[in-house]
Parts: sequence; structure tokens; C-alpha cells
Amino acid sequence: MRQLAVLAKVSRTTISLALRNHPSIPAATRDRIQQLAQQHGYRNDPLITTLMNQLRIPRKKRSIEKLAYLTSWNTANAWHKAPNDIHYHKGACQRAAALGYEIEHIWARQPGITKSSLSTILCTRGIRGVIIAPLLRPRGHFTLNWQHFAASTISYTISKPDLHRTSHSHFSGMTMTLRNLRHKGYRRIGLASLIEQDQRVDHAWQAAYLIHYHDRPPEEQISPLLVSEWNQRQFKAWLDKCSPDVVVSNNTDPFVFLEKLGYRVPDDIGYACLDLTSDSPYSGIDQLPEDVGRVAVDLVVGQLQNNEFGLPTHARTIQLDGLWKNGTTTINRHSPAFAAPGSH
Repeated sequence: MRQLAVLAKVSRTTISLALRNHPSIPAATRDRIQQLAQQHGYRNDPLITTLMNQLRIPRKKRSIEKLAYLTSWNTANAWHKAPNDIHYHKGACQRAAALGYEIEHIWARQPGITKSSLSTILCTRGIRGVIIAPLLRPRGHFTLNWQHFAASTISYTISKPDLHRTSHSHFSGMTMTLRNLRHKGYRRIGLASLIEQDQRVDHAWQAAYLIHYHDRPPEEQISPLLVSEWNQRQFKAWLDKCSPDVVVSNNTDPFVFLEKLGYRVPDDIGYACLDLTSDSPYSGIDQLPEDVGRVAVDLVVGQLQNNEFGLPTHARTIQLDGLWKNGTTTINRHSPAFAAPGSH
């Protein structure tokens, strides 16, 4: 930095601030110094950079630096009804604490809070980093005075603006499910889902399923059941028409319908869930939501350490693979002990 200061004819402090994108340095000066640094092979030492970012924060402030966790459900605690949302928050709190931050939950739809006043509240509390939890409905918009904040969001429910985000890889989750079911001997694999749920994951489940559909021989192709709301009669009609040997869904409603209709699971028909809870007995995918929450914090803290505020020019999306778990609702159809319904 001493050499760069001589070359740029500025102080070492100016060099340091410019390389950290500090807003106190004019943009033209920052660009000139950063180009000069690149030309002369300057590279950050990541360990020293992390240490210096901590030392620049006064000790008192360092212990209370907060990140906002913003929820937008109909009531302040309605998100507690969604197991994944609880685990997103838990993972975010754990990661924030490990990095020296605290998470403060703020209900963004609290009566009296407007789009502009929410930004004011955050700034007044000295909060510079925000994590936006999944919205209640897909394809939503979220407004802040973004220039003041480093932000990330969880899931695909926010379509505008384009933010850094983290999510379970739903495409990978479906692919993993189909691969494990085929390995177990299932051939006629049917997908049943709510249209809104498919929208919440940016249609990734349906996309992976349709690739599988077109890759199978005609006798194994089953059109997916996509409905606006669950209806047992409609579900039965789909079963009777398509005769799947296993049903895949992110909801437990199809499993309940199967039992009510007299099917023995997994003897008569299998069931796999794309979104298991921690204590679930079903076969399917654990989306590891706590890990998703941790990465959301990493995205925000990385921006804070680099003094990057405002909407990103190129938003990054980090997708995490889940884990397949063998539960009680699928069976190994290759096993000699397995006999297809009606066989002797």
C-alpha cells in the first residue's frame, strides 16, 4: 500500500479506504486506485483482511453489531408455523453468533410500518445488514432504501428486486429423489404438487420431473398432478388414470389421501416427500434449512466486510444440495420379499 500511495500520489489511508470501497472516497478516485492496484499485482491477504475488519470496529460496537431478519407474514409469529422458516432463522442466528453478530427479528408488516419507515427504523438502530426471510406468497416484491444496506434473501419468493439469495437446490432435490426411487425399482413415478408451491421454488421441481418424464419410455411416463388446492376426489381420479407405483410430493396431503383411500404404504404404493421435517418418518429429501440460513448470513457479512451496499449489479444465488433419507414409505422392489399387488 505504501508503493501504491506513492504511485497514486495519495495517502496510505486513502489507498486503504479505496481498496475497501469505502463511500468516503469519491468513486472516480476509488476506480483509479483499484485499477492501479490491479496493474501492479496487488492482492488482499484474506486472513489479514478479516482481522483488520474486526479491529476497525470499536470493541463496544463489535459485540452488539446486529443483522435484521425480516419476516413479512400476516402476523409477527405466523412464520413459526413453517418448520423450514424456523430452521432458517436458527441457522442464521448460529452463524451470526459465530461471526460476532446478533440477529434481530423485525416484522416488516407491523401496523404503522411503511416501506420508507422500515428503512429509517433499521438505520436508526444502526443495522446495516438485512436478511429477508421467505415471503408468504411467491413472486413478491420488497422495498427498502437499498443504498444503505447489505442484503440477502432466502428462497425464490422475492422476484423484485434481484438480490443475492440462498436456497435449497430444488432441482437437485427432485433429481436425487427420482434417482433413488429408480434404484429401489420404482418405474411409474408420479408427481403431485400445489401450483403455488411449484411457483415458490421457481418451478425447479417440475422442471427436473419433466426432464425425467421425457427421458422415460411411454409406459413409464406419468403426467404430473398440479392443482390449486388439494382435493381427494381429484387425486383419486389421477391415481386411477395413471396408476403410479410411487407418489412424489412436497406435501403430506397425498400420503394422507393414500391411507384414506385404503392403500397400504409402501406395500401397495410408495410415497416420497421433497421436504422432510427433522422428525419425519417418510422417505425423501432433507433440505438442510439451517445450512441455508447460515449461508444467507455469510452473503450479508461478506458484503459488510467489503463495504458493498445497495442492489448488486450481478446478484449471486447459492444453492445447497439436500440429503436423501430412507424412510418407512418406500421399499426395495428388487427384494425377493417384495411381491407386486395382485401377484402370486
